[in-house]
Amino acid sequence: MTHSDSSLLLDLYGSVEHEARWQVVLDTLRDRMGLESVVAQVLSSARSCLQQVWTARDSVSLRHAAIHDSWANSGANPRFHRQRALRHPDTGIGSDFQSLDHSENEHRAMREGLARCGLGPAFWVDFGLSPNSHFSLVFHRKPGDDRDVNAGEVEFLQQLQPHLSQAVSLWLKTSENAARVRTLEQAISATDLAMTSCDRTLRVAWSNPVAETLLAYNRHLGVRNGMLTAHNAQANAALKALVADAAVGHADVLALGSPGDDPLHVRAVSGANQAGIGAAARDEVLLLIAAPERRVQIVPSALARLFRLTGAEAQLAAALAAGDTVSEYAARRGITTGTARIQLKQLFGKTGTGRQADLVRLILHSLSAQGNGTLPPVPVPPRPN
Repeated sequence: MTHSDSSLLLDLYGSVEHEARWQVVLDTLRDRMGLESVVAQVLSSARSCLQQVWTARDSVSLRHAAIHDSWANSGANPRFHRQRALRHPDTGIGSDFQSLDHSENEHRAMREGLARCGLGPAFWVDFGLSPNSHFSLVFHRKPGDDRDVNAGEVEFLQQLQPHLSQAVSLWLKTSENAARVRTLEQAISATDLAMTSCDRTLRVAWSNPVAETLLAYNRHLGVRNGMLTAHNAQANAALKALVADAAVGHADVLALGSPGDDPLHVRAVSGANQAGIGAAARDEVLLLIAAPERRVQIVPSALARLFRLTGAEAQLAAALAAGDTVSEYAARRGITTGTARIQLKQLFGKTGTGRQADLVRLILHSLSAQGNGTLPPVPVPPRPN
C-alpha cells in the first residue's frame, strides 16, 4: 500500500479499541474507490440464509440504512443464500458477476433489487472467523455503474486484506477479553468476599461493593484521598510491607486490630502485572479482607432452596450459622427448646450431618452466606482522621 494509505491503516487498527472508527475506515474506502456504499459485516452461515451478526456502515449507507436493509441486506437478496461465491484464487475476493451458483433469474432479481435500493452491483473481500461465520467487506458501485471488480481494485484489496484480517482478529480478541472482564467484574461484585486492589504506595485501583462498605465502616482500615490507610503508623507500615512483599510474589496475611475489637484479617495476593510492559507502570496487589468477629448473614430462603428445607428449618440453620445456640433461637422465636431440637434433628437428616459443628461448616461453605461476615450489622462510625 502507498504512503497515502497510512491514515487508512491507522484508522483500521484504531477500530480495534474504538469501534466507531469503522465508519471512518468505510468512508475513506468509499471516497477513494468512488463507490456508493461500503459495509463491514460479520455473517453467520449456521442457517441456509446468512444472518448478520454485526454490521458497520459508511456515513452515506447509514443514512440509507432502512432502504438498504429492506432488500440488499436481507434474505430477499440471493447473495444471502449463496453457499460459497467464486473468488479469485487465494484472495478471498468475489463479486456478484462471478457468483456462478446463481441462476440468470437470480442475477436479474439481484440487479433490480439493488437498483430499488439505490445501489449498483457488489464486490467483496471476506475471510472466515469460525466454521459458521465470516467477516465480509462489501462494496457497492453507484446506480447504473455495472462494472465488475477490476484488476486495480483487486490489487488494492489484496494489499488491504492482510491488514484487515489482522485488525479483525485483534478486534475479536479484544472483544472476547472485554467480555471476560465484564463477567469477572460481575462475579467480583456479586461475591461475599471483600476485595480491593492497590499498588505499592497503597493507592486504591478498585474495590468491589463489599470492600467499599467494609472500608467505610470499620476502625482499622479505610481509604483517605484514594489511599488505603491503617489506624496507626505501625499498622500502616505493616500493611505497606505486606503489599510490597506480595508485589514480588510473596503472599502473606496481616491482622489489623485486636481480638474483641472487630479486627480485620488481610491476605495479599500478587497481581497480574509481574512481567511485561505493565509491570513498570504499576504493580497491583489484590487484598482479600475479612472481619471474622462479625456475624455471618445467612439468607434463609437461599438455605431452603439449596438444602430443600422448610421455612422453620432454614431459620434455625441460619441462626446456628450466625452463632446462636438452640436455646437462644427458641427463646427469640417463642418456641420451646424441645421443638427447636426436633427441627435440628430434621436438619441433620436433610443435610447428611450428625453434629451441629458439621452443620454450621456445611452452611458456611454453601452459597447461602451474604457478606461473608464483612458487612456490619449496624453502621460503625468511621475512625477519626
